[in-house]
Amino acid sequence: MECVKMSKKGQVVIPAELRILLGLKAEDRFIAYGEKDYVIFKRVDFPSLEKEFDKLVKVTSKLAKDAGVTEEVVMQEIREYRKKRNAE
Repeated sequence: MECVKMSKKGQVVIPAELRILLGLKAEDRFIAYGEKDYVIFKRVDFPSLEKEFDKLVKVTSKLAKDAGVTEEVVMQEIREYRKKRNAE
């Protein structure tokens, strides 16, 4: 157990020994809970947007392929939409 000090900005340093013991890494996220004279931090994992986007691309790509949607079909639809829009 170590004594730590809060900075003027409200930052608290987690001692290196504890970071190693718990496997904490830079950019880890935590939820904080406090009551009376104690604070509890719980590490939480938020899925990264990039990973979620990659999953979405895989799913939609498969759906498009299964439906017979090709790049040429999409481009043709875009051309037809623009032609119709410009005619209005």
